[in-house]
Amino acid sequence: MNKELFLSRLSLCLLIISPSVWAVGADCKEPASELDKRVCQSASLKAANEALNVAFHNQRAWLCQEAEILRREDDWDCMAAKEDFWAEQRQWDKSVLAQCKTNDCFTQAYQARIAQINGQDTPLPNFRLTTYGWGDKECQAYLKVLNRTPREEFRGCKLPDLSGSGFKTLPFKPVTGELLKQLDKQIAQRNYKEQTNWQAQLKKYQSGYLKLEIAEVDLDKDGKMEKVVKYSRPSFLCDPLDADMEIREKKVYWQELSDKDIVRKNERNGYLDIFYNLDSKGVLKLAEYWQENALVLFEGKLLSFERNSMVTNRNYKNWGGKEYVEMDYFRFESGKGEKERWCGFWYNY
Repeated sequence: MNKELFLSRLSLCLLIISPSVWAVGADCKEPASELDKRVCQSASLKAANEALNVAFHNQRAWLCQEAEILRREDDWDCMAAKEDFWAEQRQWDKSVLAQCKTNDCFTQAYQARIAQINGQDTPLPNFRLTTYGWGDKECQAYLKVLNRTPREEFRGCKLPDLSGSGFKTLPFKPVTGELLKQLDKQIAQRNYKEQTNWQAQLKKYQSGYLKLEIAEVDLDKDGKMEKVVKYSRPSFLCDPLDADMEIREKKVYWQELSDKDIVRKNERNGYLDIFYNLDSKGVLKLAEYWQENALVLFEGKLLSFERNSMVTNRNYKNWGGKEYVEMDYFRFESGKGEKERWCGFWYNY
C-alpha cells in the first residue's frame, strides 16, 4: 500500500476525541477523587498510571490498524471495537483499581492490567510482535534490535544498528562513470521523464542528494549471482513529523528546502529506496514489491522492511498515531520476486 494512502487511512481511524476521554485509571492532570489523589501523590504510582495510559491508547490505536488487515475478509468495525475496549477499561477502573487501599495493591493492579492489555510482562519495550511471526528466529532477532535501540535514535528510512544481530546488509557499492549515466537515464524514462541535463543530474549524485548503488546476490540460490540496483532518493516521508505539523505541511516545508539542507536530512534520516534487477544486457527491471526501505540477509534468507519508518513523534495524548514495521521474505524464482509477509512489529509508545 502507498505509504501516504496508508497514513491517511490510519488517521481516519484514529479520530480526535475530547481530552476527558483520555483519562484512564487516575486523572493526575485534574485529580478530583480520592483515587486520583492517592495515586497522583506517589511518584511510582503516577508512573504506573502513565504506563497504563500508554498501553491502553496504544492498544486502542491498534484496533483500527488491525482493521485495515481484517476488513478485507471480515466485517470488522474498529470504532465499535474501540468503544468496547473503552467500556472494559472503565469497568476495570471501578471494579479493580478503585478497590485498592494500599500502594502494593495499586502497583500489582497496574502491572497485571498492563500485562493483560499487551500480552506481555511490564515494563513495555519499544516494540512488540503482533499477530504473527512469534516462532521465527529472525522475527525474534529483529525484535531484540528494535528494543535495544533508544527511541530517539529511530530514523524515518534508516535501519537501526544491526551489529551482532545476525542480520547483514547487502554489499552495495556506488555506481560510477558511464554506467551511472545509463542507469539514471533508464530510471528517468521509467518515471516518464527525460535526462535533459546530465551534468546537473551528476552533481546531485556527487553531492549525495541522490544515490545509485549495485550489489551482487544469489537471489534464487542457483549458485549464480544476480545484480540488484538500489536507487535512493530524498523524501519528506523519511523526516519525522514535528508535534504541531501535519503531513501536508511537512511536504510543503520540504519543497522550500535547499539541496544542501535535504542532503543533511538524508544523512540523518535515510533515503526512500527503490530496488531493481539488472539483467545481462544492462536493462533495469523493477522487481514487483521492491519499493522498500531496506533489504537484509538473515542466514541466507532475503528480507525486507515495508514500513520501517517513524514518521511521527506525536504521543497518544495529542494524536494516538502509532507506527508499524513489517518484515517480508523474498522468494526469487525465474527472474521474479514474490514477497511473503513474515512478521510484524507494533510500536508501543
